[in-house]
Amino acid sequence: MFNSTLSQIAKVSLAAAVLMGASVSAHADTLIPADLTSNIEQNISAQMQDMMQVAQRELSMSLQAQLSDAMFEADAADETQLAKEKNEQAITSAMVKE
Repeated sequence: MFNSTLSQIAKVSLAAAVLMGASVSAHADTLIPADLTSNIEQNISAQMQDMMQVAQRELSMSLQAQLSDAMFEADAADETQLAKEKNEQAITSAMVKE
């Protein structure tokens, strides 16, 4: 009788230990994907922010280059126009009116 009671207690304890172990491992299994998902989301967010900063920098540099090219072309066109006007003034001023 003592052995059967001890055997039943051992079986119940073993079953409880197995159930607790299964519960803890199941809880750990849900924690691991949650942590993994959180880490992946943080990494993606950091990479997206870096990519946006790089894209903003490249866009700014591209706009500055285009603006400086346009200003240089406008300056060159103005100089050409001024040179033409000076030549025309020189020619017209050399003429004698009658």
